[in-house]
Amino acid sequence: MATGINRASFTERQLVTFLLGEDEFGADIMDVKEIIRVPEITKVPNAPSYVEGACNLRGNVLPIIDGRTRFSMERKERDENSRVLVIDVDGKATGIVVDKVLEVMRVNTSDIEEPPQIVKNMDSDYLDGVVKLENGSRLVMLLDVVGALRVHASKREENEAIHEEDHSQNVHVVHNANMESIEEEQLVSFLLDKEEYAFGIMEVKEIIRAPQIVKVPNCEVYIEGVVSIRNNLLPIINLRTYFGMEHIEMSDNSRILVVDMGNYTAGIMVDKITEVLRIPTSFIQPPPKFSTHHGEQLKGVAKLNDGKRLILMLDPSKLISAEEIGGISGVGENQRQDEFVGSMAKQLLDEEQLVTFKVDMEEYGVKIANVQEINRMTEITKIPKAPYFIEGIVNLRGNIIPVLNLRKLFKLPEKQVTDSTRIIIVDLNGKRTGIVVDSVSEVLRFEKSLIEAPPEILSSGVDSYYVESVGKLDGGKRMILILDINRVLNFS
Repeated sequence: MATGINRASFTERQLVTFLLGEDEFGADIMDVKEIIRVPEITKVPNAPSYVEGACNLRGNVLPIIDGRTRFSMERKERDENSRVLVIDVDGKATGIVVDKVLEVMRVNTSDIEEPPQIVKNMDSDYLDGVVKLENGSRLVMLLDVVGALRVHASKREENEAIHEEDHSQNVHVVHNANMESIEEEQLVSFLLDKEEYAFGIMEVKEIIRAPQIVKVPNCEVYIEGVVSIRNNLLPIINLRTYFGMEHIEMSDNSRILVVDMGNYTAGIMVDKITEVLRIPTSFIQPPPKFSTHHGEQLKGVAKLNDGKRLILMLDPSKLISAEEIGGISGVGENQRQDEFVGSMAKQLLDEEQLVTFKVDMEEYGVKIANVQEINRMTEITKIPKAPYFIEGIVNLRGNIIPVLNLRKLFKLPEKQVTDSTRIIIVDLNGKRTGIVVDSVSEVLRFEKSLIEAPPEILSSGVDSYYVESVGKLDGGKRMILILDINRVLNFS
C-alpha cells in the first residue's frame, strides 16, 4: 500500500471516482484541485510515452499525463466524457486524463481493504486500498494519484542541488542579481507540425533557405546530411525526425537555422520560421518536468495572447551531442571544431548579416544590428496630421513606438494586410521605430564582396536615396536592396 499520505486519523475519506478502461478508481478529493474538459494540448518533444504535452490553465503551464498509458492500458480516443483531473503534486499542478468522472463519494475507512498484490495490470505501489460497495459487486480502487504522477529528481539533479547548497551566500546573491537584470528573452520562433518552438536569438547564427544537401551513409535517421557553407561542412539535422514526427517533403517555407549547439554548429531544419520576438521573462514558465533526461531539452514555455499561444523554448546544447552526430565534418574533433570557429570569426569580419523582407515585388534588407524584433501586424493607433507614410503608433510592452509604412514611403500601391504582413522593430541610436513590410524572407549572411553601390536609378522606381547598397546572390539573379536605415527613419 502506498504510504505517501497518512490518513489513519480519519474515520472516512471523500473520493472523486473515475473510470480508466473498465475499472473504477478513486482519488482523495484533497489531492484534486479541479476537474476540467480536455483542453488543446501542446505536444512536448521526446517526453515519456504517457506524457501528452502541456496546456495553458488560466495563465499557468499544466503538464498533461494520459492516465491509460501511465498505467499500461490501451490508448483510447477522447470523447465527450473524457476529463482531466488537475492534481496537486508537491505544490505543482499536473493533469491526468481519465475516461470519465463518475461521482464524489464518502467512504468509511473501515470499508477500505488492503489491495491485492496484483490488480489486473495496475502496479499495486500506487494503490491505497480497495473499497467494496453494493455487497462487493462494485469495487473502487483507491489510487495514490500524487505518487503516480510524482517525478523523482534524477541523480544529476540531486547532485546539483547538493552542490548549490555548498555554495556561499555571496554566490547566490550574484546569481539573483544576474537574473533580475534579464527582463526579456529574444527568440527566433518556428513551426514543426502544428507546434511552435523557439531558440534564443544569440544561439542562431543565421537563417537560410534549404541548399543542396549531400547524404552521408551510416548516419542516424534524423541527420539529413551535410551542406557546404562558405567552404565549411555543416551537418543538417531534421528536427521533425528527431522528435519522432511524421516525415514531410521540404517546401518553399522550409528553412534551416544555423545554430550553436554548445560545442559544435549544426543546421536545424524546420517547417517554417514564424517570427523574431522579444518576450518578457515574466511570460516564461519553467518547463514541465518528467522522469526522463529529454525534459532537459526544454528551457521554458513562453505564454502569449493570454496563454492561448504556447512556445516551447529549446536548449540546443541539450538536443544532440557531438558524439551522437559522429564524425560528420569533424564536429566531434576538438581541433577541427576550433578551426571551424576560427574560420567563422574571420568570415564575420568579411560579411554583412541582414534581415531580408519584401515590399511589393522587390526584396530589401536591413542590417541585423539595427533589428530589435519582428512582430505580426497589430492594432495601430492613428496620429492626426502625421506624415502620410506614418501609420500611427503601437504599444509594445508599455513603450509607445511610431510605425512607418514602407509602401507609402516608397509611393507604391497600397496593399491590404495579410497573414504575412510584419512589423520590423528597428533601433536607431536608442530610438525604436516599427516598419511595416509585406513579408519577412530570412536572415542571411552576405559576403561583402557581393555588395556594391546602387545605381543612380533603380528599376524598381524606389528612390535610390534610401538605398545604401545592393547585394547580389545566385550569380546576380537575386538582388537585395540594402536600406540606409538612417535615411529611412529621417522623418522626425
